[in-house]
Amino acid sequence: MVYEFTEKYANITIEALNLFKSLCLECQRKRKRPTTEGIVVKPIISKDFNSRAQVDLIDMQSMSQGQFKWIMVYQDHLTKFCVLRPLTSKLAAEVAFQLLDIFLLLGAPCVLQSDNGSEFTAHVITELKVLWPELVMVHGKPRHPQSQGSVERANCDIKDMLVCWLGDNNTTEWTVGLKFVQFQKNSSLHSGIKCSPFAALLGSGARTGLSSSSLSPEILHRLQSEDDLLAAIAMPVPGEDVDHVTTATDSSVSDPATLPNSPTTSDEVTVNAQVELVSSRQEAIQIQRKRANEAQTMQAERMVKRSKRIFALVQVGDNVTISIPHVDRGRTDPRNIIGVVTECSDNDMHSIAVKGGTLSGKYSRSQIDVCATKLYSADDFNTENTVSLRQAVQLESNCGGQAFTKCNCAGSKRCQTNRCRCFKAKMQCNSRCHSTLPCTNKLS
Repeated sequence: MVYEFTEKYANITIEALNLFKSLCLECQRKRKRPTTEGIVVKPIISKDFNSRAQVDLIDMQSMSQGQFKWIMVYQDHLTKFCVLRPLTSKLAAEVAFQLLDIFLLLGAPCVLQSDNGSEFTAHVITELKVLWPELVMVHGKPRHPQSQGSVERANCDIKDMLVCWLGDNNTTEWTVGLKFVQFQKNSSLHSGIKCSPFAALLGSGARTGLSSSSLSPEILHRLQSEDDLLAAIAMPVPGEDVDHVTTATDSSVSDPATLPNSPTTSDEVTVNAQVELVSSRQEAIQIQRKRANEAQTMQAERMVKRSKRIFALVQVGDNVTISIPHVDRGRTDPRNIIGVVTECSDNDMHSIAVKGGTLSGKYSRSQIDVCATKLYSADDFNTENTVSLRQAVQLESNCGGQAFTKCNCAGSKRCQTNRCRCFKAKMQCNSRCHSTLPCTNKLS
């Protein structure tokens, strides 16, 4: 535009050109959306263990180990304690079986959050609520991984740690390394909660046998039996004044039976010591979880502060654009759809009306872009009907909307049956079908 204007006019500023583009409907529909990675408008905060858990799958089909092709990641939202399980498939029955095993080990969470994958939305998963009626199933928006960013971030860490373990051990058996990665992930410091998941869950860090004790490596190397271990523990600490240590044979120690309010038997002493140990451990667990909640709250405040600095407030009547996913629009459709904000809820979710009607889902501030100028008003749209985003795009499309078909058949022979979406639609497979494997239903 600058080049064309300089051929005929002079003194045309960039600000004037930006103003002209902001008044153009087609420019608003086709402009690229700015990158908003790492922006969270309304973070999720958990107050206790098992108040919310998130589950997701990692695709390992390109590196299958025997029958195992997937990794299920289950993570508690407060403590960040994760459980990793290899899966042979992503069928809902197998996912439900693994979730049931985890629930019987750690207890069922109040809220189980997942994406909109069929393995989590199937009827067999909802049957878990029969065993735990208080369990609430929550699914994020389609193609919006930010809805459960905590477990998505954990997926990246798990894959990186698994790559390092495979390289250090010079092997490809990732099903074996999965347990080591799980232990390392749970015992490492988490920047969000300022402690390790083990400490947030159990009140102390992960223990690795005698190496976690205060005994020196020289003593551990000389241990041969349990008696040697008991003798090493009973040894005085170097530098301690043994002369001032009171022993049971000291004449200055009175008989325990003569002391007021003192236990009369060794069994009572043992019971009191165990009760005191349990209460101290419970207190340590509560302190760690309280610290994790406070650290998570501070992290959420930083996220909200950053998002408010980047995003301007949205008010009722503002014109906004919504990015249309590739699967919801045709090849010749624009990238965005223009709408008007009709309602702003207390939790910063917005209802948007377009030409086809009011969109069925509500959108957060990070999912919409505010137009620089007002192009439409609420009276220009029909707010009585409720439509999905794909339906709204089809109503405004000049080519009928999304008409892209692809299949995910496992072999070339299956593309010759009606189970193949392309074959059933009387279309040939394209470059996006079944990971570009050879196929007899493709163009030669």
